[in-house]
Amino acid sequence: MLTNGRQGQARANGSAEPSALSGLLYDDRGNRMSPSHVRKATGRRYRYYVSQALLQGRPESAGTVRRVSAHAIEALVERAVVDALPKDQPGHASLRRLVKKVTIAADHIEIVLTESGRPLLPEVAATGSLRIATAMKAGRGGRRLVPSAPAARVDKSLVKALAWARDLRRRLEHGKSLNELAREDSCSRPYVSSLIRLAYLAPEITRAIANGTQPAQLTVADLMSRDIPLDWAEQRRSFGFL
Repeated sequence: MLTNGRQGQARANGSAEPSALSGLLYDDRGNRMSPSHVRKATGRRYRYYVSQALLQGRPESAGTVRRVSAHAIEALVERAVVDALPKDQPGHASLRRLVKKVTIAADHIEIVLTESGRPLLPEVAATGSLRIATAMKAGRGGRRLVPSAPAARVDKSLVKALAWARDLRRRLEHGKSLNELAREDSCSRPYVSSLIRLAYLAPEITRAIANGTQPAQLTVADLMSRDIPLDWAEQRRSFGFL
């Protein structure tokens, strides 16, 4: 797990969440991409990075990717850096200690390492950068950034949690109470209440989890700690599927 290292800067636009790539992300025409967000009528906030060319009214000068989901790009960059770190790398490295610049294009992301970051990632020290093939995939409500032809990596703990949640839902609908379910499964009632919400995920999200193609940031811990909207379209936006 990487840490941001500059927690305060991220809140420049009133966002309650740190923008880990603030000041580091550029489009493929050299324009800095700045943190932004929109708030829906429901009060839910969605974070993005937007090309400065677009914000300044110069759309013709923007790169091939003008706006991107903050959760999606941050997860892709973090996963790439973490995967490149030696397995015995101790402690929590700062993302800003490792990464100097990130450039996003329609078909790839290039991550340039800092001078202090190169020795920590020996496999890419010679080139000084990481390159991730990506694609902008069409979806409801817009396009989303995904790794290009990713190798499926099934999260067994997430699949198990999903199956457990669906079993809890089935028993609940057959008349069991949450207290009874907690006793039968030897866990606390609050845990059952949190876990059973996974049974109400959108079918597209459920399929992605089963196939191992869900966004990298979608884990059991992430789902258990966040609100899960009832609306399936909102779920897809919230969890990085749009």
